[in-house]
Amino acid sequence: MQTVLNATDVRANFGGFIDTIVREKPQAVKRNRDVIMAVSKQQMKELLSVYELTMEYEQDEDGRYAGSIEQIEDIVADGESIEELRSELARLLVDYAQDYEDNYAQFYNTPNRHKHAYYVLRVLLEDDVASVARMFHA
Repeated sequence: MQTVLNATDVRANFGGFIDTIVREKPQAVKRNRDVIMAVSKQQMKELLSVYELTMEYEQDEDGRYAGSIEQIEDIVADGESIEELRSELARLLVDYAQDYEDNYAQFYNTPNRHKHAYYVLRVLLEDDVASVARMFHA
């Protein structure tokens, strides 16, 4: 197991702690019996990159596209084009991720929502809806 830092030592040198995480490696911190891992945003994006989002869609008789996200089945949308559908699914996914974050304990501890946590974290690391839309595989 890697070196675990004491929370008191981290507080005393917080700037150095952050510098080490961003420039060198993740760090583990222990306070009482609790141990947490600290990673940079870029490291977290890389760790979560294996959680890919798949956009499923079909074209209706009227020419519109209807679709959903395979990994988060409650998110469904439609659009006049595939790109419009992709954007709408991304917007709905960002809204869902923000709701999940706001009510994390409730969502994470609900059996049918628990598995969404890693996808939600990945979405929350993105800067805007357009970058979330680019995450979808079709």
